[in-house]
Amino acid sequence: MTRTVVARLPDWRDEDQAAFEPVLDALDLLTPYVEVLRPGCAAMPLRSLAGDEAEFCERLIDTVTGLTGLDCLTGVADGLFAAILAAGSGRIVPVGRDAEFLAPRDIADLRATGLIEPEDCETLRHLGIGTLGAFCSLPAAAVAERFGASARRAQAIAAGQLARPLAPRQAEPELTVTTEAEEPYETVEQALFAARPLSERLLKGLADRNLTCARVTVTARTVRGLTRSRTWQLDPAAPSAELARRVRWQLEGWMSGHVDACGDVNSQSAADAIAELELAPSGLLGLIEAGRGLWEVKDAATTRAEAALRHTQGLLGPEAVLTVTDADGRGPAERHGLAPWRGEAVPPRSGPWPGSLPDPLPARTGTEGVEVQDATGQALEVSARGALSAIPAFVAFGGERVPIIAWAGPWPLDERWWDETAARRYARLQVHLADGRAALLHLEHRRWKVGGWYD
Repeated sequence: MTRTVVARLPDWRDEDQAAFEPVLDALDLLTPYVEVLRPGCAAMPLRSLAGDEAEFCERLIDTVTGLTGLDCLTGVADGLFAAILAAGSGRIVPVGRDAEFLAPRDIADLRATGLIEPEDCETLRHLGIGTLGAFCSLPAAAVAERFGASARRAQAIAAGQLARPLAPRQAEPELTVTTEAEEPYETVEQALFAARPLSERLLKGLADRNLTCARVTVTARTVRGLTRSRTWQLDPAAPSAELARRVRWQLEGWMSGHVDACGDVNSQSAADAIAELELAPSGLLGLIEAGRGLWEVKDAATTRAEAALRHTQGLLGPEAVLTVTDADGRGPAERHGLAPWRGEAVPPRSGPWPGSLPDPLPARTGTEGVEVQDATGQALEVSARGALSAIPAFVAFGGERVPIIAWAGPWPLDERWWDETAARRYARLQVHLADGRAALLHLEHRRWKVGGWYD
């Protein structure tokens, strides 16, 4: 059985990607496989019967601390999620006891899955769900309905039912892509210019076989014949969005110059130019299961859609592709916004604001002005106490006068009363029209308008 060891430097700064390279060099002396989770944090597989785990962790801590002078914490568990949390306190979780270890953990630790927003954790806490064990005891269908599919996957991870191994299926040699420099690359920029088309070749070769990868090994060979390799984790749902960043981090680490584990200046980084670059995929996944992050599995249609979005990002830039996200607010126009697509669905908000429009929300927003009339054709008004002046009978707009067959409301709202420039008072009214349409109407400054149309 393979166990997972996570080493993290709690005081490490994320921007120091290049400086993290000597730490990885030191870890290479202890284990043949190191997977970089992020600068300052790495994971390693360890056979459960390969030796004393506590002794291995002590050697790892002594090596890293002696090299960097920074505190190093380690965690050992069966799965990656449990090992990440165990590294926060330097714990070794016994074999087969991940679920038992995770159960009493605080509900906020769900954020380590990358699938849960802090607001959702606070909502769960307000509901009396303060531990991962209590969260896992909730009905799976109820979790998915209330918080979405991402939260359901996080629940399975917290229960020890989902785990991503550190060493899944390896790639065939022909999937590895290599480029040789006509003139050796002496700067990071030169190497990155060559690495971009190399990355495209790698991803295209995988896509042609309906594959993607969970990690990639970056290898550089110098003019003096030295070879350096490092394996980086990728999100297989969005490898193109991350591959360029991982390659940049690695090349900066190799070529910016740093002190190695023996105390000498790394001559390859500072003096040697790169003659050959190689990218080798590993952790292969089929495209049907390939639209997954660390934990989740998406359907084939989602995978194809996200592949198109990643391709568009590659053409126009990462900030050019926008996706709709949930936002704070009461009306339909305020409850959604736009944000750059990051390769995964944004979890829903923990809950609407007090006084917000309940679900289902209108499918389309509207701005057109209308008239709401009573049976005699007089315009309806809403008093300061929220009472209608008469029973709604007709909605007149666009030259039509459509009868109202059902209505609900009104609901008066008094927003930002403390700010004279932003203060707003209005009333909402829902109506079902005789032609089959349903609308949300707003009365503000004694004028009615459409706030949204329901399907």
